[in-house]
Amino acid sequence: MASLLNAIALVTVKAIVSVLVLIIGIIIYRLYFHSLSNIPGPRLAGISNFWHAYHARNGRMLEIGTNLHRQYGRMVPLKDIPSPASMQAVALALNRPSVTPCLGLSFPDTLDLLGEFDLDRYRLQRRLIGPLYQTRSLLKHEKSINEVLLHAVARLKGLNGAPVDLKEWMHIITVECLTAVVLSWSPGYLKAGTDHGVGPHAYLGWRRKSVFGLFPWAEVMDAYSRTLGRTFAKGWRLTYQPPAHYKALFPLLGTKVSKRINAALRPIPPKDGRNDLTAELIQLHKDKPEFSKDYLKRMVMTNFGAGHETTTSTLISVLTMLGLHAEAQGRVAAEISNTPRESQSVSYAEATDLTYTQAAIKESQRLHPVIGMSLSRRVPPAGLQVHGQYFPPGTTVGCNPISLHRNPEIFGPDAELFNPERWLHSSRVQDMERCNLLWGAGCGYVGAPFQG
Repeated sequence: MASLLNAIALVTVKAIVSVLVLIIGIIIYRLYFHSLSNIPGPRLAGISNFWHAYHARNGRMLEIGTNLHRQYGRMVPLKDIPSPASMQAVALALNRPSVTPCLGLSFPDTLDLLGEFDLDRYRLQRRLIGPLYQTRSLLKHEKSINEVLLHAVARLKGLNGAPVDLKEWMHIITVECLTAVVLSWSPGYLKAGTDHGVGPHAYLGWRRKSVFGLFPWAEVMDAYSRTLGRTFAKGWRLTYQPPAHYKALFPLLGTKVSKRINAALRPIPPKDGRNDLTAELIQLHKDKPEFSKDYLKRMVMTNFGAGHETTTSTLISVLTMLGLHAEAQGRVAAEISNTPRESQSVSYAEATDLTYTQAAIKESQRLHPVIGMSLSRRVPPAGLQVHGQYFPPGTTVGCNPISLHRNPEIFGPDAELFNPERWLHSSRVQDMERCNLLWGAGCGYVGAPFQG
């Protein structure tokens, strides 16, 4: 028995030593012998994604994106290269991250504009929905948005100057606008004066996704075993308990969307006078069978999934920047007040003529883009040469909007400062627009030609 225990102990020790030697070997290789080991930056970031994930979990991506390149230069071990040359290469010449064909994996034919790997399928989906999401088509829903905004203004004025949570109220207004445009329905957030904890819940959910996304194997593990996924999340302190007053939004939306679609697709559908975005998508399904029922359901829900957090974040950044810069706030208020308009609300056409206000919005988005992490692409078989650095095929590289938007070579020596004037009179405007990643770039650009 003693000899057996000794043998087991010896095997265990050898296994532990082997693993340690392997780990040390990998670390030494990545730090000193890897083809990208010459890129300056935090050494831990050059070893694994743990350094990146740690800061993503702690919500420090704005700080990292602002300071990392200032300290280390154009390229860092996160494969982030915030320069005009790299932006063009990464956005336009590279491939989306893909799955190796030999793995034999296939993905269901659902509408996923963010994660679709099949570019032919992706282009088809964009061609189908494109006309409905062009500005001239969306303007049909302007009245619904105006009604929500007037209600929101009246509701806020009724608080008689009491302090409010900016994040929550911007989320309330965003969700009310989206539900009005998409479903001709209100979740009652404005009336209740609360989003019932949906906003913070969404933030914590995206924090979890940001960390999991840095470890693809963790995503696969979570898909196959919720227990293993939950264990990984607990290890990273990503689990959270919704507050007592929390009321989930998306299950309610899913129920309403399913009922609406099922009713509309009956052989003899009931009369429905709603002229909202869901009605247009239902008609698209009837006119074009390739826009399947599954596509229809997913696209209606995508309006909320892709819209509520991003729009809320933009509104928060704009109002925060104006609140911190009294002169800019005064100019925006004066421009809006002095603009002749046909109704109580400023129309979209009238808003496009508010040049300083538009510049202030764009400047706020520049400094605080919705996406705070690198927009990654996979280097194709030919490899990539940027700023004298060669990136071998298969390397994941990208541009971080936070870093790119603060590059003084593009936005001037005061790139760190809030200065709406830069969008009005600067000779750099064309270059700034070209390097603006607010809406992405390349085939994933929001607003790019829908023919793909």
